Amino acid sequence: MTGVQKAKQVIEPRKETYYKNKKTVSKSSVKNWAFWCRSRTREDNQHPPLPPRKQKQLFGVALEEVCDNDTLPTPILEMLSFINQKGPFTEGIFREPASIKSCIALKKKLNAGHNVNLDDESVLVVSSVLKDFLQNIQGSVFSAHLYDKWLDVIDQGNEEEKITATQRLVDQLPRANVVFLRYLFGVLHNIEQHSSSNQMTPYDLSVCLTPSILCLLNSGSSAFENFTKKVSLIKFLIENCLKIFGEDITSLFGENSVSCDNSDITDNSEISGR
Repeated sequence: MTGVQKAKQVIEPRKETYYKNKKTVSKSSVKNWAFWCRSRTREDNQHPPLPPRKQKQLFGVALEEVCDNDTLPTPILEMLSFINQKGPFTEGIFREPASIKSCIALKKKLNAGHNVNLDDESVLVVSSVLKDFLQNIQGSVFSAHLYDKWLDVIDQGNEEEKITATQRLVDQLPRANVVFLRYLFGVLHNIEQHSSSNQMTPYDLSVCLTPSILCLLNSGSSAFENFTKKVSLIKFLIENCLKIFGEDITSLFGENSVSCDNSDITDNSEISGR
């Protein structure tokens, strides 16, 4: 046997062993890959992907939940600003009814976090939706646990004593509530200052807004008396809001937020679509 033949005898078994091992490794790799896929599938089924994050709800929650660093959410600020601009020259603002269908549609958009151009909306619709928001603030904007103390304010002696009692209660409110009230009463002040145009005096505004601001229900024979006290309280707050919340509340939206052009006076029948 030549040297070449001997070498072939050595090489051939090695080649056969190599291919046998290669086939074994290939089969093993396929099995391992298939097992990994099955395991991965089971793991994915056990831990499905998280659903998309829902938009933070705007209506029916506490103000602290929708305010970041005690800053009102943009949709609420935009509604307040819009009413502050259009309301003073809209007859019956907060009193005249708005389209229920339009109110529901706007509330749905706002609650879903959609961008809304309020210039496309009636000011009566926007004011009605704001009242809805106000009425559904969880725990009340005046805080439910202070409810009886708010009603007691009107029984205080003179005006200064009432103002002092009110300021003490304001100091006990969550900061987010105080921020909202400053904007709200700034708007109401601007509206009542133009009551000759909009026919909404502090008393008229208090009658229309009391059910939304002080919305806790009372039972018993004193229900009417309590409502009368509530109206008197809100009227007092509107008339004295500059002393209670600060004179700067009239300029929270800027000096030019309220136009004094008589052409801005709006007929409510046109606004409500009647």
